[in-house]
Amino acid sequence: MLLDLKDRKILCALDRDARQSSSQIAKTVGLSSQVVGFRMQRLIERKFISWFYTVINIGKLGFTSHKNFIRLQNCDKGQEQIIIKFLVEHPNVLWVAQCDGRFDLVFATWSQDMLSLNSMLREFQQKFSQFVAERQIAPIIRGEYFSRDYLVNRKRDLGRKVWAFGGPSETVTLDLHDWQILSVLSNAARKTCVEIGVRVGLSPDAVAKRIVRLKATQVIRHFNIVPNEAVFPYLHYKILLSWKKYDERRELGFAEYCAAQPHIVYLCKVLGPWDFEIDLEVATAQEYRDIMMEIKSVFSDILREYSVLHIYQVHKYNFCPSVPEECVSELKPLRTFISHS
Repeated sequence: MLLDLKDRKILCALDRDARQSSSQIAKTVGLSSQVVGFRMQRLIERKFISWFYTVINIGKLGFTSHKNFIRLQNCDKGQEQIIIKFLVEHPNVLWVAQCDGRFDLVFATWSQDMLSLNSMLREFQQKFSQFVAERQIAPIIRGEYFSRDYLVNRKRDLGRKVWAFGGPSETVTLDLHDWQILSVLSNAARKTCVEIGVRVGLSPDAVAKRIVRLKATQVIRHFNIVPNEAVFPYLHYKILLSWKKYDERRELGFAEYCAAQPHIVYLCKVLGPWDFEIDLEVATAQEYRDIMMEIKSVFSDILREYSVLHIYQVHKYNFCPSVPEECVSELKPLRTFISHS
């Protein structure tokens, strides 16, 4: 199945807000809501979309995020799948992807402190250290998502609000119902308020009001799609960039460049072996080379080196910690119950 212009417009609309109704998307696409619903279902059935997820600013909930980059050794396909299964099922892992390049696996974790992070990574090392040739860790300072305007050959509207997480922020305390709603939306962003209400024991109106409040407090940042790299007709590259020197003005210029480049869908400032990560989605390898040539030319004064990873499968995208069983019947601030042991 090839993506025609209408399919790409639907994907672009879902990428801007995955909770939009078929009728809302129909207005921007120029189709009836019934046809939009049919095309969306076809995109899901043919696995162009893996699932819909919610970008949650876990910094607002008292957590920090860390990227872990793993180069494997003496590891066959079966063992690699065992490692992936462990990461996908681990409650402290929010993102897992396979890649080609310097590293074979990348996963992101959340933690409340260094002790809980160390506990999770120690568990990973105890199970799989014999298969790890290299491991790098990069704490996330700030992540920023950009709309997939390349799908419709549209210049990016730089006046649109930023879908960012991390950075300095005040912690927001949630009750159990808030966390249950986040838990549902985290990897099922299109669930209706009626469906969520049945799950969490609230009326649809109460659910809708809580979602509005979670957005207003910037706990919820965005509702997005997870393309299936196996069939999505675009190549996904993650670039790890290191600077020669710190220059705040030039870093701001780089961020502005990324915001204006329609093929850059993610920008991440990290504290680690490199300074920034960017994610590119392009139709051809030549498009990737053209963009990187431009970056190397425009930012030659600060760019020291970069590494390229080809992301070929995302296995998990879930920004929300699971609700502990001991809290299910209690309407108390949940953060006091979270355990990372």
